Amino acid sequence: MISRRTTMAGLLAGASTLSGGLARAQAFPDKPLRFLIPFPAGGIVDIVGRAIGEKLAGLLGQPVVIDNRPGGNSAIATDIVAKAPPDGHTWLLATVSHVVAPHLQKVDYDPVGDFAGVAYLANVPAIAVVPTASPFKTMAELVAAAKAAPGKLTYLNPGVGTSIHLNMELLRQRTGATLTSVPYRGLPPGIPDLLEGRIDLALLSPPLCLQHIKAGKLRALGVAGNHRHRDLPEVPTFPEAGLSDSVVESWYTILVPAKTPKDVVAKLHTAALTALKDPDVLKKLDNAAAVPPPGEPTAADVDALIKRDFARYGDLVKTAGIRIDR
Repeated sequence: MISRRTTMAGLLAGASTLSGGLARAQAFPDKPLRFLIPFPAGGIVDIVGRAIGEKLAGLLGQPVVIDNRPGGNSAIATDIVAKAPPDGHTWLLATVSHVVAPHLQKVDYDPVGDFAGVAYLANVPAIAVVPTASPFKTMAELVAAAKAAPGKLTYLNPGVGTSIHLNMELLRQRTGATLTSVPYRGLPPGIPDLLEGRIDLALLSPPLCLQHIKAGKLRALGVAGNHRHRDLPEVPTFPEAGLSDSVVESWYTILVPAKTPKDVVAKLHTAALTALKDPDVLKKLDNAAAVPPPGEPTAADVDALIKRDFARYGDLVKTAGIRIDR
């Protein structure tokens, strides 16, 4: 039989734990915050990170130091955060590279188990484009041609294991459309060849292709995402074009070390949601073609996303035989 004294002791202990958590959340943050970005300054990832970071500094009452640590296919910055004190003061801006890099190279962290999700910030859909001289008017036509003559058509590959590389491999696996990869160091160096018709297809972010589409130099066939682009309302999404399982979503999330207290994670999550409603932040994201997710994904949703895509893209890397040549 449980005594009244035991019951009261349990209630007091629970109240003490709750009050301790509230006190910790109220005290957090008590020093500058460090936001690691695994890519160079000036790119879309950096723009998203800085837009959110600047707003979070005001909301949390502490400076947010943006720390660009490119290299290692995002592994350098990721490793720093994995080994940081789990107190909520060190964050990672994670992209799809977070779940792909460990399948391509040895890393000293667990991309799932060593991190806790905080917030889903945005995704950047890619636009499938061809030169205007191309005979293809739809994705269906291009897919049919690539199946009929495997390897004859080419696509711009900005790097091994990038979301675009994975998207093309997924397209091949789901449809049998085989295009030859033409490697470049990033997307911009390959655009002149695309415009001249030396490359048959590219998946480009809106800032890289909209001006060429409007100028009549490129034709958009589809949006590699689940929503149409507002500037291209007539262009169908891949799912609308019958390619429902051929989309690699280029997402942006905030992660912290795994053992960060849940009350601290909750405070960061709430602040991030508030930042994503700020007109100035939304304008900066829009300029980078970064689209906040519909609804308000929870921190648990971010954890589920990381776990799901780690398994999904691991299978894709393995079946496609993708590897980094050394």
